[in-house]
Amino acid sequence: MKRKKVSKIMKTLTLILTFSVIVLSHATPTLLTRIKPQMKQSSALDDAQLQPQNLDKLNCNYRVAIKTSCLSPLITNDRITLLFGNATRYETVYVENVGGPNSKTRLEPCKTDVLDLEGPCGYNICKVLIYRSRPHNGVRRPNDDRWIVESVTIDDYRKPPITFYYKPNYIIPDDGFGYGPNYCHRD
Repeated sequence: MKRKKVSKIMKTLTLILTFSVIVLSHATPTLLTRIKPQMKQSSALDDAQLQPQNLDKLNCNYRVAIKTSCLSPLITNDRITLLFGNATRYETVYVENVGGPNSKTRLEPCKTDVLDLEGPCGYNICKVLIYRSRPHNGVRRPNDDRWIVESVTIDDYRKPPITFYYKPNYIIPDDGFGYGPNYCHRD
């Protein structure tokens, strides 16, 4: 009698186990499948727009901090132009008259001036050039040649900010050429 009872319990357990295996085998894919996070449509569009072939069609925001050396004159009459970018052909953000006459930015000694700019999008900013020139009215003023930059920090809001350091007490020549660090990889 005990044997019949044990046999009946075994059959019931086998039936339950078989039923459980069948149910779980069909349910397992949905239980173990990872749910992929839904990408916002706007971020999918942003990713598509920021592909290299589209970079020249967009504008991006930049924050540029220019630190003037304490050895610079109180006010510069020099006209300062800034150019920065990456190693590709989508490289340049060009900002004329950053400091000097007719500029809101005075580039005073021991001061960091912050500019919020908009320009062509580019990845991996790795170079900055500063052009310095006298005012174009032909009048040479004292201290025209003495503005000294200490560093330029550029934040493109996509990567960590990058700081470009200039040689101490380096006066950028007024010769039509841009001067500055180039951290771009050369192949």
